[in-house]
Amino acid sequence: MEENLEIEFKILITKNIYEQIISDYKITSSYQQTNYYLMHPILSKLKYTLRIRQKNNQYELTLKQPQIRGNLETNLIIDKKTKDKIIKHELITNEIFDLLKPYQLDSTMFITDHFLTTTRNEINTEYGLICIDYNQYNDLEDYELEYEITNYTLGKQYFLDFIKKYNLTYNTNCSSKITRLIKSLNNNK
Repeated sequence: MEENLEIEFKILITKNIYEQIISDYKITSSYQQTNYYLMHPILSKLKYTLRIRQKNNQYELTLKQPQIRGNLETNLIIDKKTKDKIIKHELITNEIFDLLKPYQLDSTMFITDHFLTTTRNEINTEYGLICIDYNQYNDLEDYELEYEITNYTLGKQYFLDFIKKYNLTYNTNCSSKITRLIKSLNNNK
């Protein structure tokens, strides 16, 4: 299990801006990943996110907990068998679910049938990682620019300078992927 502080700036962008950035920069890495969200009202109330990410036939269970700046991300590599058991509401014990025990939550209690697939293009920079995402969920799609940083002040200035080249502005982070997915579910009712 590993923990890290995730600090990122992110905005939604148009398809044209998405394509322009990819054309303008050397893409360091490109891949597809699917996030399977594990949802529960208690997690929503705490503003926690729990997901299984599938990437290159590998699986990672992640708990995100909000901090003053960013999210504390706790990650645990799991196998496909464990992923399938969680999705089927079977009891699994591991370090991530141990963190949820104080809230009387276990692996059998989550809504597990919502997912989002991202095609991600990454650009390494001096201050962090730029991620250009094309997301698909519930017959919807969107485009997102994320800048993952380690130094908040330097990273924010670099992000602002970067988006200025595309006549974009930043006030606050756009809604998270899981928030957009949940909103799309509510709009389909």
